[in-house]
Amino acid sequence: MADEMEVDREANQKTDKMFTLKKWNLVAMWSWDVECDTCAICRVQVMDACLRCQSENKQDDCVVVWGECNHSFHNCYTRYVTVMADISQGRNSNSAFSQSPQTATGMANRKFWSTLLLLLLIPEMYAEPACDSDIWCHGPLLNAVQTAGLFKDSKTFVDMPLKVDPETMMNAFNSLNSSVKENSSELRAFVDRFFDLPGSELVTWEPEDAVENPAFLRFVRDPVYRQFGKDMCSMWKHLGRKIKRNVKDHPERYSLIYMEHPFIVPGGRFRETYYWDSFWVVKGLLSCEMTHTVKGMLQNFLSLITRYGMIPNGSRMYYTKRSQPPFFIPMVQLYLHATNDTEFIRSNIDIIEKEYLFWNTNRTVDFQYGGKSVTLNRYATPIDEPRPESYREDKETARRASDRAPPEVYTNLASAAESGWDFSSRWFSSSYNETFNKTMWLTYIDTTDVVPVDLNSVLCWNEHILEGFFAMLGNHNKSAEYASERSARMRTMSEVFWNSRAGQWFDVSIKGRHQRQSFYPSNLFPLFTGCFETNKGLENVLNYLKGRNLLNFISGVPTSRVNTGQQWDFPNAWPPLIDAVTTALERINVKSREAALNLADQWVKSNYVGWQRKKKMFEKYVVTDYGSRGSGGEYDVQEGFGWTNGVVLDLLRRYGKQLTYHADHVANSATWKETSSIACALYGILHAIL
Repeated sequence: MADEMEVDREANQKTDKMFTLKKWNLVAMWSWDVECDTCAICRVQVMDACLRCQSENKQDDCVVVWGECNHSFHNCYTRYVTVMADISQGRNSNSAFSQSPQTATGMANRKFWSTLLLLLLIPEMYAEPACDSDIWCHGPLLNAVQTAGLFKDSKTFVDMPLKVDPETMMNAFNSLNSSVKENSSELRAFVDRFFDLPGSELVTWEPEDAVENPAFLRFVRDPVYRQFGKDMCSMWKHLGRKIKRNVKDHPERYSLIYMEHPFIVPGGRFRETYYWDSFWVVKGLLSCEMTHTVKGMLQNFLSLITRYGMIPNGSRMYYTKRSQPPFFIPMVQLYLHATNDTEFIRSNIDIIEKEYLFWNTNRTVDFQYGGKSVTLNRYATPIDEPRPESYREDKETARRASDRAPPEVYTNLASAAESGWDFSSRWFSSSYNETFNKTMWLTYIDTTDVVPVDLNSVLCWNEHILEGFFAMLGNHNKSAEYASERSARMRTMSEVFWNSRAGQWFDVSIKGRHQRQSFYPSNLFPLFTGCFETNKGLENVLNYLKGRNLLNFISGVPTSRVNTGQQWDFPNAWPPLIDAVTTALERINVKSREAALNLADQWVKSNYVGWQRKKKMFEKYVVTDYGSRGSGGEYDVQEGFGWTNGVVLDLLRRYGKQLTYHADHVANSATWKETSSIACALYGILHAIL
């Protein structure tokens, strides 16, 4: 199917290169009031039939549909251009429409007007919003509300449910005169009239399988940390949510996607399920022996895969064209190890595999590296409009990036959001300069140029798990296929990412065909996922970290060595990356295992101090102080917090026998903190030198 489509695209490249399959739904809308029914038919066939049968591997049906739609589309397009050319020259469009394109107007004039028309319409034809909703994803209403800045957080509006049917609300909006739409107070009154509060479609849910004293606590030596672990298990009842039935009955009124089973949210503004967050939530839930809650969350993810062919970034409509790091299959493995529920795997293996196939179908890239062609995976969403939940911020970033086309900026912003690292110097192009004003750095975002170590490591892990799942089910051919896939990927990763001299795996630039030799914890993901070759001098990994003082901070490992003001950079440390680094260090040698224990000690201690001070857990922390919330990014630091609680619980489960809380160590850190501002200033110099 893919080959057939590619042949057709190449054959028509000179005349209508911009008309690709995913844009036909927009093209069809051009001619709704003329005699071009074929466009509407084409839209239905392609979007509803062709894509569906492709996902079901009914390739013959797809080829037939493609051919029919291709023929219909080109007829429609030719007739439409003729109509527009005639209108522009003052002729009767109806009579011109019924004529042959060869006789409707002169070839020279038609070519001129067609070219002009294409130039005018190219931005609209290429528009790829976050979803099809003209309320929550694109359109004049979204633009008016978000650019007016009615809410401090752009996510607020797109999370607000409708009080009435969409048609009623849109008719009312369209009847407003332009002065009302441009008046913030009147526009706010309109929103309050037709929209409900964000989160009102959810109810707090207390998990029924909560365990007061899970078994792992018996092995936590320190009574202070034992109580801390117990407190963390009790936090799940504050983060449990269930979707109201009305969302299922009237989905058109909500940006929230209905899911049958209750789930755990991260917290704060993050009111819904999030994909990669859930991996560390699941780790924490399983530490607390809450397997029933975990199974329900996995069933929700299965329903999302069935509906969308993948797991969206989060359970909102505006997230459905981008995903997050593919941790679903590792989540299923965690559940299997905790329950031995092989029937869950047997009953759902096709859907489980489908999540992996999404990434290998839609997020691969072929590029030249080391003199040969290489295929790996990257983050690259099709979205080229502002993210609805960060609409105003994205528009401002595109405005400041005056030398770049806005769609290019929007695509790279959305792709960074798909990575989970939104935002970080990791995604900046090599054109950015650290001496520039920090407010300009994000304009250099070029996520799609980066082939990430961590994404390919996690997919390698997926392949290893699928190999085991299929072997368990007796499908040895499939098992062998995934074993081969994993071996090939691991070999390619060693050739492309591994730098033996540095002792790191580095991301790669597609355009530059070189490694991006900066430190990020993602460099260690081959060790975290077990996707590495053992004969590559792994002792250099620890030498690299020690040589750059990356293990010497009092509260974890920084997310990078450069302070850009973005939240996935210095001085912030993030729970999932702490888990990844500790696991990676466990897999090298005795000295690295000591470093892993020290890192776990730092992190649990810092989290506990913050908990004692505020009775709150944060989504991120700073490495330069015990228990202090992180900063930076496009929203305030959030409390809750799903993956933070999960990582603490998992670290207590793994290291509880060895960890002891010393209050005097925390008190002595005050001296360290007093010099931290100087240390941070010097760190930039060290970064440049090393």
